[in-house]
Amino acid sequence: MLNLGMLLERDHVLDDLDALAAAAAEGRGKVAFVIGEAGIGKTSVLRAARERAAEQFRTVWTACEDISSAEAFTILRELPDISAGLVDAAQDGGSRLDLFRQTLDKLSQVPTVLFIEDLHWADDGSIDFIRYIGRRIEDLPLLVVISSRNEEQTARSRIVRAAGDLPPSARSRFDLDGLSSIAVGQLAAAQGQIGSQIHEATNGNPLLVTELLANSGARSHTIDELVTGRASLLPTEARAFLEFCSIIPRRVSIEQIEAAGTDDEFVQTCIDCGLLLPDGDGLAFRHELTRHAIEASLTPLRRRQLHTSELERLDRAGASAARRLHHAIASNNRERIVELAPIAAEQAARLGAHGEAARSWGAMLETGEPVDDPLTYERYAFELHMIGMLPEAIQWQQHVIALHTRTDDRLRLGDCLRFLSRLRYMNGERALADEAAGEAVAVLEPLGETAELANAYATRAQLAMLADHNDEAVRWSELAEPIAKRLGRTDILSTTLLNHGTALQYRDRDRSLAMIEQGIALGFESGSHEHVARGYILRAWRSLVYPALDEALIHLSVGIDFCREHELAAWEQYLRGGRAMALLGLGRWDEAMVEAGAVLVHPAGTTLVRNPASRAAASLLIRRGLPGAEEQLDNLREHGAQGKEAPRFNSYAMIVAEHAWTVGEGHEAALELLGQAFDQCGSDGRPWDAAELWFWSRKLGQPLKAPAHMPQPLALLATGDIAGAAAAMHDLDMPFDEALMLIEGDEDQATRGLAILDQLGADATAARVRADLFHRGIRKGTRGPRASTRLNQHGLTRRELDVLREIDGGLSNKEIANKLFVSPKTVDHHVSSILAKTTTRTRGEAAALARRENLLD
Repeated sequence: MLNLGMLLERDHVLDDLDALAAAAAEGRGKVAFVIGEAGIGKTSVLRAARERAAEQFRTVWTACEDISSAEAFTILRELPDISAGLVDAAQDGGSRLDLFRQTLDKLSQVPTVLFIEDLHWADDGSIDFIRYIGRRIEDLPLLVVISSRNEEQTARSRIVRAAGDLPPSARSRFDLDGLSSIAVGQLAAAQGQIGSQIHEATNGNPLLVTELLANSGARSHTIDELVTGRASLLPTEARAFLEFCSIIPRRVSIEQIEAAGTDDEFVQTCIDCGLLLPDGDGLAFRHELTRHAIEASLTPLRRRQLHTSELERLDRAGASAARRLHHAIASNNRERIVELAPIAAEQAARLGAHGEAARSWGAMLETGEPVDDPLTYERYAFELHMIGMLPEAIQWQQHVIALHTRTDDRLRLGDCLRFLSRLRYMNGERALADEAAGEAVAVLEPLGETAELANAYATRAQLAMLADHNDEAVRWSELAEPIAKRLGRTDILSTTLLNHGTALQYRDRDRSLAMIEQGIALGFESGSHEHVARGYILRAWRSLVYPALDEALIHLSVGIDFCREHELAAWEQYLRGGRAMALLGLGRWDEAMVEAGAVLVHPAGTTLVRNPASRAAASLLIRRGLPGAEEQLDNLREHGAQGKEAPRFNSYAMIVAEHAWTVGEGHEAALELLGQAFDQCGSDGRPWDAAELWFWSRKLGQPLKAPAHMPQPLALLATGDIAGAAAAMHDLDMPFDEALMLIEGDEDQATRGLAILDQLGADATAARVRADLFHRGIRKGTRGPRASTRLNQHGLTRRELDVLREIDGGLSNKEIANKLFVSPKTVDHHVSSILAKTTTRTRGEAAALARRENLLD
């Protein structure tokens, strides 16, 4: 009866999973997400699907665990033929990929259904593995079925991280709803109870319905009271065994059952009452909510005793530091936490699980026990910065600096100031980064040519390079390189070559690329994940700024994959912003908006990390005349106020100028920004920047002095060769820029330019151009596109039509975001665009119009 309640009204989901399994057997694999609130029946669906699939396919089950210090790659550790030793050996990018590759090969040797339970507790390495599978699964005989909660932000973010980058054709989603009043009535009637009251009390949540029925319909405020009420009826020995099981996350192994020393009679009693279920050769609670209910009912002393006993057993068994740390934390054994946390943190860091490493260090410091070694704080700060928690990393790094200042350890002080500079920069605090880097060099130079000094020089070089002060970057690099080589520090040489190579990109492109590639290779060799990620960013940006956008997309994808595999959240988001910029330039605007929107809502975002995404989003919103452009301009303005680095400040000035030209106001302020940006464009800076600053000042009616050396398209424009300029932009595959060239030409050229703008959906830009052409006396094409030439009569994109279908289905923006695996803010942008294009005021009006005009067919 209990299982029946959890599976009522789930036949359609199970049938669909059967169909997906059959398709996978034919080599058309997929990842299916079964989503719903706690107690909605996700685990029951997975178990039933496993029973049905087991008749024809190999089935494999694994799960994530709710423990305070998760092991890296939790879900891989329970897979067949994957040893813990193989997982623990994956200590760099190459071996991680080898691990993922070997695991996928083993899973896809025969038609297989892999069940992964409780994604909401997944460690970052496990999520990376799911992404790896999902991007390769469509040609494999493999179905992956994943359950996850969705009521908490952390759970939703894990769903988005795991599914957001998978091809839409490779994923399916099943959202489980509560039971209907009819289904609850059937269950209640079978026990002589009133279904309407139970449905009202539980809102159809199957677990709550089941517990309430088992409690003879007695109303209770929480699931905890229902569960503990049932447990209180058990014999003392059975209750004690149930309490022991409650401190074990997810599954109680046969070894743990034997260690408890409970008679089989009382173990069976716990099973008979429905609170525990057989799970292979072990036991599991029917739901984690019931386990938490029993655990929460323990007295502090009883909880401590149970966790202490389990910790002692794990010590004898030689279990991992991470698993033992969980029980040390739960028993508040500060001495053991201080002992185990550094081991668990270092093991996690070696495996690239920086999130787990940070949590382990955090658990140690939260004990309040005195820490004599400042290196502990340094490592914690480093791991925090690796997962994008930059303000917290800065706080701990400042604490380290204060300790070294008190002890007058000049070498460590200088090195910590150098790293503080890096943290400040990544947090968008350019001026403070310069200050810390200068202090680091001043402290270290009197101590001789140390590795710390080489690192400080490299930091000065990096800051100069990032501001396009390339001569200065070369000078600092040439100071750092000989020290790094003499000391055999490949990690320092890696970052130095990256800085030096990037600084040479405008004067010696081939040598520049060779140095960047060597820097990346040395980063791999030294295990310096941050340097490798930075190398991928610099390599991609070389292609972005030239521009060679298709080439940039390739480099960006490689970098994004690397950052995901190594949990480098901030770097990944920066690269994704770069991908949004490349897609924007290539005219793939819907994709660009989705990519930028995902970055803008990511928790790892700082003003620096969000900068590329903000630039892409601002430009797109301005061109399409959608709300939200001002917000992104404010983000860019905030970043610029913290330090006017030429590459980012120039872009901000150009976007402000484009906005002023498009809307026809704010010219004076825009021209002032353009002038400031132009003045700081050095001879060793980006050629395209100076030329585009000239272009936009020209559009606003007060052209700056034309640079001596301009890229070909703008050089041709300056000579009046409209056709040549447009053709050059066309060759670069930059349709919007091609249109900007054409609209300055004769009637036929301007008409072609307008057609491109209409095709891109650049409504605001096109409106401005039509007004200009009208004043120039050009009438052709100024009425706008005919309905028959558009995707539909309102110019809605395919993605906007997808959103409109879901609006018509009654879903909220948040629900649409979950279903389409995008951020709510991205859906907000799509809805605003739909309302603007259809000239409707509300979502309901837009849906009614869509039905009336058959837009959803």
